[in-house]
Amino acid sequence: MKRLLFLLIFLPLTASALSDWQQTEAESAVHKVRQSAEKKTFKQVKGEVKAGFTDSIVDLADLYYEGIGTKKNYKKAYRYYQKAARQGNAYAAYSQAFMLMYGEGVKKNPPKAFHMFSELADNGFELAALEMYRAYQNGNGCEKDAAQARQWLEKAANYRVPTGLLYLGMEVAEEDPVRGFFLLKEAADLEDKRAQYLTALCYQEGKGAPANARRAFEYMLLSAKQHYGPAQWQTAQWYAQGYGTRKSVYQEFRWTRLAALEQVPQAQERLAQMYEEGIGTPIDKKLAKKWYKEAKKNKKEEEAETWN
Repeated sequence: MKRLLFLLIFLPLTASALSDWQQTEAESAVHKVRQSAEKKTFKQVKGEVKAGFTDSIVDLADLYYEGIGTKKNYKKAYRYYQKAARQGNAYAAYSQAFMLMYGEGVKKNPPKAFHMFSELADNGFELAALEMYRAYQNGNGCEKDAAQARQWLEKAANYRVPTGLLYLGMEVAEEDPVRGFFLLKEAADLEDKRAQYLTALCYQEGKGAPANARRAFEYMLLSAKQHYGPAQWQTAQWYAQGYGTRKSVYQEFRWTRLAALEQVPQAQERLAQMYEEGIGTPIDKKLAKKWYKEAKKNKKEEEAETWN
């Protein structure tokens, strides 16, 4: 449901995701600038709502929902979405239904949420079509119905909802690789980071389109810049191999580090090795030890999840 007021996807990770020993001075500086801007935005939007600007109500709800410029507060987000929905804002009604479906800031009520999504979808609200697919797929607020789920997924894809294109592309890829690739690429061009990652793999493997190393790298880098861990790790490996781009030990280190921050165990292990041996960065035994420890911990967690 995330309709952010501004996109920050190309900036470094927030401080909450980085400990002191992981942050560079540049990342810390950028974070401080962004944090200051977010607080000013929140203060301005809240002031507009108090002054009676109804168009700003849904923006304030977004800020509370995302925790931008303030602490996350689902209860307040729900209240403002509900208020905007009563004034006829379709996006706010969609957001309210989303929170009702999953019990965010309000008591979970799938049947009511399903009814709201159904009305919105029937009135042509694109994102609601995707939620109808999920509802019928998982039996949320309705009986499971694979045929209905596929019908709504096709509608979401026809509306060019990025996630709808992604899901449908993944569904049809085995039976129709060309159509699967077309759908994934369309979602990728609409900036869906997972679709960008999968499109890159299609170009690498020649699935649904001729193999093309340069195009594969371009799409993988787009996904990596959106902080998608698997893409960051693959980007690092491709820089190491010189696949679709020039070899660069520095870039390998840079993207390995970012993937490690996104909790990719293989990247964490490689980063530890790079610090240990001084590959693309000065030798730092202390950081090497910490990253080996982090990789070991995450591997154990993955193994535990596999057995549960």
